[in-house]
Amino acid sequence: MSAFVAKAEEMVKSHPYFQLSASWCPDCIYANSIWEKFDVNDKVFVFDIGSLPRNEQEKWRVAFKKVIGSRNLPTIVVNGKFWGTESQLHRFETNGTLGEELTKIGLLP
Repeated sequence: MSAFVAKAEEMVKSHPYFQLSASWCPDCIYANSIWEKFDVNDKVFVFDIGSLPRNEQEKWRVAFKKVIGSRNLPTIVVNGKFWGTESQLHRFETNGTLGEELTKIGLLP
């Protein structure tokens, strides 16, 4: 197992709400705006690979693909399991159920 995979596993296990992200990614910026809008950005651990060299970004993305099955940016993980991407957030927001869905996963009271 690569060191990247081991570190990815540890990050996912250590944070009930985890997001693989990149500062240059518009979809990640959108996801982060949702966390801010609902005032839960302090609950979601965002691992931002955006400032890393390209080859290292790719190693992290491959590692997360092995650990949770997704290398997308953003990838949102809840309690160690893949929950969705920005498309999930968009869908819930469009349906008017985003707050309800965030409550279901424990991000909102």
